[in-house]
Amino acid sequence: MPGSADPRAVGAAAERAATWHLRWRGWRICARNWIGGGGELDVVASRWRTLLVAEVRRRVDHEVAGWSVDAAKLERTRRAARALIRQHGLQRYRLRIDLFLYDAAGRLERRRDIDAGTAAS
Repeated sequence: MPGSADPRAVGAAAERAATWHLRWRGWRICARNWIGGGGELDVVASRWRTLLVAEVRRRVDHEVAGWSVDAAKLERTRRAARALIRQHGLQRYRLRIDLFLYDAAGRLERRRDIDAGTAAS
């Protein structure tokens, strides 16, 4: 990730890193950069009865990355996730949203279940 000046390339590298992080932990990657419901889902993965939406951010440090996800962004992510669930008949899954925050050195801070209590309907 370091050394690339193009923000899209840096973001894509962070999303690839998040994808591999999930794969190594037994998650099946279902979609990347899925667009629908008025938003975009960076990474969608499943394991058992959980559908995980990973919102990936890469900034100079973890704190700045975390602050870049505001209430409006979280609501767009929820709407997009609900659209994905409806479109593909995934209502049986528990929806979980995690933040994958990468700093300038490529270190990951993962914040799990930031939207606890969200139903997959």
